[in-house]
Amino acid sequence: MGAVQGLDISSCQSGVDFKKVRSAGYSFVILRLNEWDRNKQDIVKDSKFEKYYTDAKAAGLDVGVYYFTYANTIDYIKYEAETAIKWLKGKQFEYPIFFDLERQEQFNQGTSFCDAAVKTFCDALEKTGYFAGVYCSTFWYTRCVSASVRERYTCWIAEWGPQCNYTGSYSMWQNGTAYVNGISGGVDHDYCYVDFPSIIKSKGLNGWPKPSKDLPVLDTGSCYKLGETTVGALAVKELLRLAYNKKISTVKVTETKTYDQSAWDSVALLQKAWGYKPTGSAGENFVKMITKKL
Repeated sequence: MGAVQGLDISSCQSGVDFKKVRSAGYSFVILRLNEWDRNKQDIVKDSKFEKYYTDAKAAGLDVGVYYFTYANTIDYIKYEAETAIKWLKGKQFEYPIFFDLERQEQFNQGTSFCDAAVKTFCDALEKTGYFAGVYCSTFWYTRCVSASVRERYTCWIAEWGPQCNYTGSYSMWQNGTAYVNGISGGVDHDYCYVDFPSIIKSKGLNGWPKPSKDLPVLDTGSCYKLGETTVGALAVKELLRLAYNKKISTVKVTETKTYDQSAWDSVALLQKAWGYKPTGSAGENFVKMITKKL
């Protein structure tokens, strides 16, 4: 694909109008997930992250995240990864979750520490179903992270100027400051050269559902199917109506005495929500699961 333009944004930018950002020709934003609380001496969620995520999505922008690491030990990076995963849960991102490595205290510890830092954070994110990458400047990335680690994870390289001189592979380039309608003051500008939304959605990463063909089947034995009028099929419909009343399902099931399309749709929706292939046919395992939910 050709390069698309985006911005990376944090609470340092106030009063962002994401609709104007979208209208200005930008297709994605990378939001900062965390910041440092000096009173608590600990990481906290960026004060604007939740609002900016909601507003960017509503404006039709694709969204990614960067996590600014404050860690000087691998144990603290493990804690940062666990915290990041907790804060990301329940959301969907079209762009990677980037590990932002840029503090001098980290680089001073050398390649062994920086390699371990990148691998610890990114591997933890990957094991939890996220597409992880690394943000770093060309200067420090080439000096403090080994070539094998640089090539292992997608790279968002920072090098301000008219061209990027990083010779390794990279998917995004932060090239300088932009002044954009909808944002007060300057904001970091980025180019992306990879179709991350298609890759991430097709693999069911970053909170997106897994493709149906890769999902397990909940019931492999006998099931109630479209058109059935048995007592068991009608009992399933009653469970589905209860699920709708309790807002477990969003599909309203008809009062007819047939396992009809509304029942199929409701079962398929719940199967998908539970991580199974949406067959629409209810069997013993489905009945057990919906009963437990009720």
